[in-house]
Amino acid sequence: MRASTTKQAQSRRKQLEKMDRIERPINDNQSVHFQFTPEKSSGNEVLQVRDATVGYEADEPMAGPINFQVNKYDRIAIIGQNGVGKSTLLKSILDQIPFLTGSARFGANVSTGYYDQDQTQLHNNKTVISEIWDDHPTTPEKDIRSILAAFLFDADDVQKSVHSLSGGQKARLELVKLAMNHDNFLILDEPTNHLDINSKEVLEHALADFDGTILFVSHDRYFINELATQIISIQPDGSTTYLGNWDYYQEKLAEQTAEAEAAQAPAEAEAAPKAATAYQASKADQRQQRKLEREIESLEAKMSDLEEAVTKVEQDMTAPDVLTDYVKMQELQTKLDNLHQELSETETEWEQTSLDLEELTNK
Repeated sequence: MRASTTKQAQSRRKQLEKMDRIERPINDNQSVHFQFTPEKSSGNEVLQVRDATVGYEADEPMAGPINFQVNKYDRIAIIGQNGVGKSTLLKSILDQIPFLTGSARFGANVSTGYYDQDQTQLHNNKTVISEIWDDHPTTPEKDIRSILAAFLFDADDVQKSVHSLSGGQKARLELVKLAMNHDNFLILDEPTNHLDINSKEVLEHALADFDGTILFVSHDRYFINELATQIISIQPDGSTTYLGNWDYYQEKLAEQTAEAEAAQAPAEAEAAPKAATAYQASKADQRQQRKLEREIESLEAKMSDLEEAVTKVEQDMTAPDVLTDYVKMQELQTKLDNLHQELSETETEWEQTSLDLEELTNK
């Protein structure tokens, strides 16, 4: 579809959403009308995917490990970012692309119908009617035409080549093929792509009424919300299962975010006092360092004064009048001994204070 056509369609859809809805006339012949009817019933276990890794190169996996189980009547939506391997997962389940690791196993009596968003199951060189009739050659032509008419293919359309059809017409033709196979397990890759609003609604109702099992990839949140009973979220590092529709999935994401924030809050609250304590300890260390540095300066000054005093006394003791005066000599000797004692004590204090400062700065 061209970009301009897409913008027109989006604009038209927004206008329609704002309008008051009225009941569609019962005899509206421009509406698709069909249903999916399984020919047989499957067992309760439809599919198991175990430890699956998807991708095209072993050294560059897209996602894995992926684990989930599909049971009878489940309607499971597969969601994830673009490029994470959602479509690849479906093709690997159908054995079109091998798993890098892991496996998929179908249950008993499971018949699988596949809707390919790339429409590779259609044959461009066939006409619309032969695309269906070749798969069901025993079905009368009038029945084939009637079924195609239910999907809005008129008498002229059925003779057109598949190659000439629009994206929406090809999508409806692929739905015809899917509906006529009567499988009990539908695997759908973006089934609402290319469909107009009315066709989407009809498809949604047909799938909701389907008496079988559905596994589908979709980016249409409204479609997922209306149809899904489970959601498998695919991430590069694996898968997570949510037992509900899109609204439930959003609620669980909000709960997980709230729990993560709540778990983080105590850690932050615990970290804050520790940070404050560390800050206060750092400030205390800085104050202690300045105090020790001042004490060392004071002790060094005191040692210098004491050393000068010692030198002065020793000089006095060499004076001639002292050398001959026993009493003066004794007094100076006592003074000198006291100075040496005080100097020794001061040096010891200086050494201890210096060690304390070195220990503090090396923390």
